[in-house]
Amino acid sequence: MDASALPRYASDPEGVIAEAVVAVELAMPAELIGSVVRATFPRGAQRRKLAELLQRDLSWLTQGRSESPAIVERFVRALREQGAVHVQQPRCGACGQARLLVGVLPGSGSRICNTCEGRRRHEANPCAVCGRHEFRTRDREGRPRCRAHPPDDGVDPMDGLCQVIQQICPTLPEQTVAEAVRAVEPVTARQRKLLWALEDRPGLLTGQGAHGPVKALHLIAALREREAVNLVVPGCPYCGRNVPLPRTRNGLRCCAECRSAARAEPCAWCGRDRPVMGRTHDGLPLCQTCRQRNPVVHQICAQCGERRYIQAREDDHPLCGRCHQYPTAACSECGERRPCLHVSTDDPICFSCTRKRRPRAICVGCDRDNQISYRTADGEPLCSSCGATHRPCAQCGRTLRIHAIAPNGDELCPTCWRHHPARKRPCSECGTATHLHHYGLCPDCAARARLREVLSVEGRMRPGIEPVFKALSRQPGTNLLYWLNHRPARRSVLRALAAGSGPVTHDTLDGMRPAKVIDNLRMHLVAGGALPARDEQLAALERWLAARSAQVRDPESHKVLQAYIAWHLLRRLRRFAHHRPVSQAQAHGVRAYVTQVVRLLNWLHTQDIALSTCTQDLLDTWLDDYPARGPRVHSFLAWTSRHGHTRQLTVELPIPTFTGQLIAQDTRWQLVNRLIHDDEIPVPDKAAGLLALLFAQDLSRIVVLTAKHVEVTPSTVLLRLGQVPAQMPPPLDGYIRTLHAQATATDTAGERWLFPGRFPAQHLSRSQLVCRLHPLGLRPRMARNTALVELASELPALVVSRLLGVHQNTADSWNRIGGQDNAYAAEVASRPYPTPPTCLSSPSRRAGSWQGRGCCAPRSGRPRPPPDLIKLSDFRDHRDPVGP
Repeated sequence: MDASALPRYASDPEGVIAEAVVAVELAMPAELIGSVVRATFPRGAQRRKLAELLQRDLSWLTQGRSESPAIVERFVRALREQGAVHVQQPRCGACGQARLLVGVLPGSGSRICNTCEGRRRHEANPCAVCGRHEFRTRDREGRPRCRAHPPDDGVDPMDGLCQVIQQICPTLPEQTVAEAVRAVEPVTARQRKLLWALEDRPGLLTGQGAHGPVKALHLIAALREREAVNLVVPGCPYCGRNVPLPRTRNGLRCCAECRSAARAEPCAWCGRDRPVMGRTHDGLPLCQTCRQRNPVVHQICAQCGERRYIQAREDDHPLCGRCHQYPTAACSECGERRPCLHVSTDDPICFSCTRKRRPRAICVGCDRDNQISYRTADGEPLCSSCGATHRPCAQCGRTLRIHAIAPNGDELCPTCWRHHPARKRPCSECGTATHLHHYGLCPDCAARARLREVLSVEGRMRPGIEPVFKALSRQPGTNLLYWLNHRPARRSVLRALAAGSGPVTHDTLDGMRPAKVIDNLRMHLVAGGALPARDEQLAALERWLAARSAQVRDPESHKVLQAYIAWHLLRRLRRFAHHRPVSQAQAHGVRAYVTQVVRLLNWLHTQDIALSTCTQDLLDTWLDDYPARGPRVHSFLAWTSRHGHTRQLTVELPIPTFTGQLIAQDTRWQLVNRLIHDDEIPVPDKAAGLLALLFAQDLSRIVVLTAKHVEVTPSTVLLRLGQVPAQMPPPLDGYIRTLHAQATATDTAGERWLFPGRFPAQHLSRSQLVCRLHPLGLRPRMARNTALVELASELPALVVSRLLGVHQNTADSWNRIGGQDNAYAAEVASRPYPTPPTCLSSPSRRAGSWQGRGCCAPRSGRPRPPPDLIKLSDFRDHRDPVGP
């Protein structure tokens, strides 16, 4: 099919989209529009769909209709981030606000925002027990249930799953079964659905797994990893092979091949029954081979100028497969400028002339006079057809096409030759013998050249961009090439920085988009020393609060909310940030509070009621449908009442319950025992779990520990959790020593985290650490509470506060919960100098007790100062399963 016969939206979708946007946004250049299109819609099918919509109806961009397709809304949002002002974002079909639309209003086709979708879902699903419109989940019959009436009367589904599995595997301990279930499905509601599936079809674990959900297959694999017996891995119900079953066909789990076979259709061009991998512009199916010949997916190559299948993009320019792999030069044979071989020499040659240079001879395979591409082991000539026959590879043994012959004569397939040492060539720039990336350069040299090209304007880098180049070039070459080539938006951001003026600062990055690319770039610059480290949680929260508070429609209420944010929320967070960075949980809590406050203020505005005239009855009316909102607005209403913005308003707060937030001491020590002796648990997870179980540390404080908190000596390891360093007991001291060595070995300009995250200069997030500890059966909050109760029952509050880094009031509260006598406080108050309350160096009588250096004050004379070191010395006694 000729490309000229295609409609324009199929042959040139970017041109159609650019013309449509320019007709609305006259000041936006076509180059910027093209970069936005490519960054927002990396797939050609998406661009063609958008071009078809805009070619038929340009008003999708200007009217902001609620029935706008999601692809139009996504494009409008991207344009507005780049400064567009005339395009209109689609508005919610229910509330009329310009928000992200996630649902569809039944009966009208209008799309609605997340808030209206949640309200619609609650109203359409009244609880089957009490009738309240607070939809939470569904029971076994599919009826809706609220939070107060969970299915199965709130029975823990873990117990039922353990019973079902232990009936099949009676020798498997319950703790191992629970661990496998949590590894497969940590969410309680989904555990309940898995239990229902096992009860409805008991044979899911013994051979009928293809008839159930995919989690049943994952559960079988997790149990078999823990040496479970009597479990049967199901085979594909269509081909019978014992292979993974990731797909679904007619309601049954099946392998990928059988699913592809079910999707097979006659190709519109070659006529073969193959899986559909693409379609023509009029919807006809194409196989994978014909798709690459489909002119719909072809574009003009930026180097050779031919319309071909595009393999990659460089500098937002499409390149075909040949131009992407080989540089362009003037051929020494024909003189044409084409992709050539041997560009670094004085005789580059294009591929056409290379074929002409091949010698011709009589092929011993077909007896025809042809160009010689291969030779036999005896040196006899073979043409490309006869030489490319499939033969066993000398390294892997598979029968494949032989791609190369090693120096020792071994015939290798393409995969084995790609990893063979003989394939290494010296880099034309640094001389390092390695697998070359392209243009005769190794990955490191190619990455630096590529980065310098992106950051240069007219071939030169300005002085203000030099720190960015140095910071990014510290990464490994392969990582930097992937980072540059994976998304065109990253290159666009770097070019914008290169075209600017002055040094690159945090304020410079804060004003740029897209946010995800900027955040990732910021992490690399902080790790490379180009930018100073800052509290990113607090900075992101400040930007979010400014945008969220702007959604309040009443001007007076908006001023009150801004004062509350500035003088109450942010003031407290900034005061806390002097000691440690704002945690993810703190920022999430502030966002939850402000979200509900904004909803309350907008609800009052819709009722035509000012905040100053709000009464208790109106507040109760707003809380009737959603009582869970009360604790979120309690702080705001208390603040407004104190400062005279409202009358005295009260919110009924739930009574805090301590029941169920502790674990048994035997369970606690079993967890400690497992963390110490299970060699399959990574060292960071062991250290974090032991710090929570023994030292009552919250995970948000564990993840921010750095090498500065650790003092390593040949015999001891000290970790500063509070004012007084704590000596780590074995084997925890070995884990901390390992983490400290890894942190100090990293080449970074920022903090050296003991628990580094995925991104440079960032520590591991609390949520990720929770996901890693949950499969081990460790619940961080319950572990910390249990440890605090144990320590507070044996140690004075002053020691707990100084050792663990908790506030004195918090230590006093846990001291009362632990049941310790408060007479110690009066005794200390009467002393002239603060001294240890008891002899911390005496042997511990109970598991988990503490021991310190030095002894108590003498009975007479000047008392000694408190010790500068407290350690956990003897937590292994007759009650401790960890002991020998």
